[in-house]
Amino acid sequence: MTRTETRIEQLITELVQRAPELAVETIAELTAALHANGAPLARSIAQVIELVGQRTIDAGIALPALAMACGTLVDPRLTEREREAARFEVETLLPLPTTPPKIAAPDVPVAQLIRGPRPRP
Repeated sequence: MTRTETRIEQLITELVQRAPELAVETIAELTAALHANGAPLARSIAQVIELVGQRTIDAGIALPALAMACGTLVDPRLTEREREAARFEVETLLPLPTTPPKIAAPDVPVAQLIRGPRPRP
């Protein structure tokens, strides 16, 4: 395990142990270490950690999943398959968009929704 990976584990453990108190310095150092890692899983973890720090995502819900994901990230025995599964789990913590997408046109014409014989054009 590299020095950065060891530090990632130490920092996430510190956040979990001190919750619900969230040290801004710890969050900043952890996100920097995750961005330095560069892996897709690390970027997803960093994004959620930042939102936890902003209190957009509840720390009590997110921190256990983030700790497991950090463990997955730094474990050399695991494959990309396990890392992608962990990334998917972490990304489920991200907030949904606040506005629904606009529908430009219906997928099905109204004439197809009417029962009975169809009118001929």
